[in-house]
Amino acid sequence: MYSIKKFEFTKNKTAWNVFIKNNSEGHFFFETDYLFYHKERFEDFSLLIYNQKNELICVLPACFEKIEEEKIGEEKNIFSHKGLTFGGFVFKDKLSFLEKRKCVLDCLHFLEKYNFKYLIIKPIPSFFLMDKNEAIHRILNDNLLESTILRVEANCVIDLPTSKTDYQNTTYQNYSKRKKRNLKKASQANLEIEKIKIATDFWKIIEQNLRCRHNLLPVHSAIEIQLLHDKFSQNIHFLIVKNSKNDIIACSVVFIYQSTIHLQYLAATKKGKETNALDFLINYLVENHSVFFNKSTPSKGFEYLSLGVSDLRNTNEIRDNNSINEGLFKWKEEFGAKVFSHFVYQIAL
Repeated sequence: MYSIKKFEFTKNKTAWNVFIKNNSEGHFFFETDYLFYHKERFEDFSLLIYNQKNELICVLPACFEKIEEEKIGEEKNIFSHKGLTFGGFVFKDKLSFLEKRKCVLDCLHFLEKYNFKYLIIKPIPSFFLMDKNEAIHRILNDNLLESTILRVEANCVIDLPTSKTDYQNTTYQNYSKRKKRNLKKASQANLEIEKIKIATDFWKIIEQNLRCRHNLLPVHSAIEIQLLHDKFSQNIHFLIVKNSKNDIIACSVVFIYQSTIHLQYLAATKKGKETNALDFLINYLVENHSVFFNKSTPSKGFEYLSLGVSDLRNTNEIRDNNSINEGLFKWKEEFGAKVFSHFVYQIAL
């Protein structure tokens, strides 16, 4: 059995971050500055897995919800990760499939000792990574595990062009006729896109959009997203669209992953919607992605622009058991977007 240890911040922080940065499945979400920015909301239960040579070969960012005093003693679940868009096992590069499988099985045996009922895990989607290895899905469906797929989320992504010619001949041709009309209208509105550094300049637009359309609030506050932007300035960008009167009419918070540009937040004002400012912004990023963002691995450019999931998460919005926001989904598909699935697993312990 591999040696498994609970993460201790002071003792393991440096080794954890070095591991995340030096392995291809690492993600800035899993670095401690991101993982613990909202540490007051959850109890951390992240794990480090070592082989027989005492080499760190895998980590699992994980947590469980804080338990009210009157509920102490009740069964609880562990999540990877409740405070992130996704979590999952992060394996050392070149680890074999069987070694990865052993890491997972040994971790599950380890978690059994702590009276957790289920491990709820949402692995990082493969299209976010340079290495599209999906071994984890086979492992989590192994007959040695008692696992269930809790839900599958549909994430729309646009294949990014490799050149201006590729954009004109392929990407743009995949747009719907309505999308092309919208872009023509937007091009006549004298819109401009800027990259800025202050979240409060546009955050109310995002809050109002989520409140009006879904009766929700952003996952992050303006203070939190500013903190994360300042710590991860190469990975998190603030974009705004201005009209000829210099009004901010649309905005986006962009997360840069290894092979993917992901639009974490996307919103427009009434004026922005009238001028198709979001279509204008997305098309601009598709056409100019290679020069708009610094690429950490310039030998291989970005492959995808991720438009996020279109699943209804507020139960009050779901009608007739239809959990897909059909209007939003259609709006994304009109960019020629295709679908990747996000799997969320429940594993009995």
